[in-house]
Amino acid sequence: MMDDLHWADIVGLFGSVFIIVAYYFATRGKLKADEMAFNLWNILGGSLVMVSLVARPNLGAIVIEVMFLFIAATAVLRILRAKP
Repeated sequence: MMDDLHWADIVGLFGSVFIIVAYYFATRGKLKADEMAFNLWNILGGSLVMVSLVARPNLGAIVIEVMFLFIAATAVLRILRAKP
């Protein structure tokens, strides 16, 4: 498995780490899911995972990442609109 590690796999792993860290901090009360930081971490992580999926497609993973990115992006827009 490590012999055929592609650059896209490494990018995807970094993206996964960002998503996992954000989720971990949210479950520990360090980040709130309705705040900007949590959603930006998810957008960054999801974007990196999507880069890896463009290089090495997997339809199921692409669908879930697109939905996660959409949800995070709409949350960011909602937060920005709510600011005075």
